Amino acid sequence: MILRIVIALGSIALGSIVLGPWAGSAWSQEREMPPAPAPEGIVRTPGQAPRVEAPTPEAAALEHPARRGTLRAFGEPVVVEVRGLPTPAADAALREAVTELLAVEALADGSAAGGLGALNAAAGAGARPVDPRLGELLARALSFCTWSRGAHGPLGGRLYQAWGFDGGGRGLPPPEEVRQAAGAASCDGLAVDAAAGTASLAPGRRLDLRGFARGYAVDRAVEVLRRHGAEDVLVEIGGVRRAAGGGPAGRGWPIVLPVFPGMERPLDRVDLRDRALAVASTVHRPLFVGGDRLAPWLDQRSGRPAEGVVATLVASQQALDAEALAVALTVLGNREGVLRLSGLEPPPSVLWLLGDGDGQPLEAPYRWSGLDEAP
Repeated sequence: MILRIVIALGSIALGSIVLGPWAGSAWSQEREMPPAPAPEGIVRTPGQAPRVEAPTPEAAALEHPARRGTLRAFGEPVVVEVRGLPTPAADAALREAVTELLAVEALADGSAAGGLGALNAAAGAGARPVDPRLGELLARALSFCTWSRGAHGPLGGRLYQAWGFDGGGRGLPPPEEVRQAAGAASCDGLAVDAAAGTASLAPGRRLDLRGFARGYAVDRAVEVLRRHGAEDVLVEIGGVRRAAGGGPAGRGWPIVLPVFPGMERPLDRVDLRDRALAVASTVHRPLFVGGDRLAPWLDQRSGRPAEGVVATLVASQQALDAEALAVALTVLGNREGVLRLSGLEPPPSVLWLLGDGDGQPLEAPYRWSGLDEAP
């Protein structure tokens, strides 16, 4: 079910591949291939010791071996796993799912025809045809811009450039540049016409789909796997993942949550089933400007990096919703965030970790206990 965002004016429906079994060799892309997957039953968290999950006899007796693939996309490690399909069918499903995932990446990073690059280049030139997937992604991202009242949306390109997120390595941007870039991030700078397959970008605006694109790519990959008849799957890109079915032991897919500053052990372990989970952290990949460590997420209203939140974790039914909400709620903080969450259907599960990243964070949950309930 796609998240529905209720607002005052109504509601907005929000290279070569080598395949191998889970417990054997992984399949991968040649570019930046990550380490091979852990043996059966082990879940790894970056920088942490593996957690062993003994498979149940039922899981060990599956007729068809699990098939798993690893690669890199969006600058993050990617895992796609399928269980319960015959090997030829599973491999075909994996290949098509990865092809779709990489297509979304190319559309979002501007390297594909009909993608974000062409639309940014045509700012102020009227409606332009866009790939249907990009049109859908932009429309969903724009709905979150409206819901968050401009705190997080798809028009923050100039802001992220000003702060050096394009790899420019610049120092603190001038206040006037930040002010102008924040003005260019307002939600009214983009119009999407789904029926016509076009989008138009206002003059002086620049699109950036960070905080949206990974989740959408995960959702598209899951849809492909399901079209192939797979009911037990996991797709994850960095801190964004979506799972369906019972996973290795039949209880859901075991996910070990990260360790954050001030913690001696991982935050928690959850069994994810028929749900997506996203983590937006302000400390694991911070922005360093003039020797200061800043959050990698910007409040597009003020143009400033988010403050007071170490991380936000969100579970929802769609990965795009989970990722977009995790970033938006990191920017909004838990007080304003709780007020906005009342307009979401179905309600997500949210956990804020509040603090400055130098000590143990304070946990602020919103329906977080509902993560273990059936969606």
